[in-house]
Amino acid sequence: MADVVNPKHDLDEAKVRVEGLRNPVATTKPTLPTEITRLTDCDDEDILIPISTSFIPSTYHIYSNHPCNKTISPIPDPTKDRRSGPRISEMKACRKDQKARKASGLPPVEPDPNAFFLHTPYLAFHMPPQILYAGTSKHGTTPTVLIHHSCFWHKYKLQLGPFLSAPDVLDPRGVVSWQHNGGNKKLRKADEHALQGYKVRTWRLWGETGKAYVKSVKKIRQTGDGVDPDVVDKDTKPAHADEVVYLSWTSPFSKHTRRYHFQYRGVDFYWKGTGTVKESRACGWFLRFNHLKLVARVPCVGDGGEDEKSKGEDEWVEICLGKFTSSVAKEKSGTLDLFDPALLRLVEENMPSVLEQFAPGDHEKGRTGLQLSKEEKLLRLKRSTLYQVIVATATCMIASEKEKRHTIIDLLLAAAEQGGGGGGGGG
Repeated sequence: MADVVNPKHDLDEAKVRVEGLRNPVATTKPTLPTEITRLTDCDDEDILIPISTSFIPSTYHIYSNHPCNKTISPIPDPTKDRRSGPRISEMKACRKDQKARKASGLPPVEPDPNAFFLHTPYLAFHMPPQILYAGTSKHGTTPTVLIHHSCFWHKYKLQLGPFLSAPDVLDPRGVVSWQHNGGNKKLRKADEHALQGYKVRTWRLWGETGKAYVKSVKKIRQTGDGVDPDVVDKDTKPAHADEVVYLSWTSPFSKHTRRYHFQYRGVDFYWKGTGTVKESRACGWFLRFNHLKLVARVPCVGDGGEDEKSKGEDEWVEICLGKFTSSVAKEKSGTLDLFDPALLRLVEENMPSVLEQFAPGDHEKGRTGLQLSKEEKLLRLKRSTLYQVIVATATCMIASEKEKRHTIIDLLLAAAEQGGGGGGGGG
């Protein structure tokens, strides 16, 4: 592995001025983007982070607007950034504004194509997948990713592609309709691209999503005036996911417990804990184990000399592509920073097909990545499935780490109570 540069040294000594990730150089040091330097991480691993003073990451603020729903917005909300959350008067004003917009036929919140919305539907006795939307809400926006959870935070299955925006794939409850069910559990397990549909029951428990929709279906079944969504047409072909990505907990029983891995287009990505960022406000020290970083692991090709041949394999290097800084605010999970220039360089070197995806506003679909300006490439990058996968995996990682911390705290409190009860019984 290449030498680690001490961050206390002059930045000029830390800058790496080379042309690309894979171009051979005179030494065995990896070739890196000009926006990247190497620093020592809290885990004593070789990590690359941006150092250019002109480098501005894409910042997303992750807020809770429901016990289970999240808004991932580039625009900060000062009321939710407050440690205690919004005041009662501010919440009343927000609800009043939403009602006024709804009465006018507008979405409940101001649309923002650069934001994301994570919706968690609730169906009693079921565990439907979460849905990541490209927008500020699920109303009038594009669904992009289905996020399936597993027990004990071991694995997350992400189904993505334009199939989600097709008519009737998702019903008003926010789940896959029964017409697009991919078969029984055995068939869906054999075909990872198959979807799991959910029937509309004639009853619902309090808190389930889609109250008005369930009532309308119940009325259709009683009067016969309309089409029952659970009656499958023989000519209907169930939708299938275009791509499937797995986010896996790599080493639950090791010193690297905060490490999750996923692979996209042949490149390995890792979400893991970091100590290089911190919450600057009071009590932020208690969040030191909540912060995360995203790295990509790519091969580093040397000059082919004797030393390189003796190794028998290429050296690997990790490139930092983003970070998550946890927040002490009551209604804010934290801030997600994505280093777009470094991510764009990685895409150009390893998966250029990502930039061939059509971006809204670009009517020349035939243009290749070489014919695009840097601004157009960044726009396509932010509209790409890779960007959606990164945001989706970030929400999975943030939620899983929070749930694990709460579980450990609950176990410790229960053990303390049992210990205290046992000590008292001895008297």
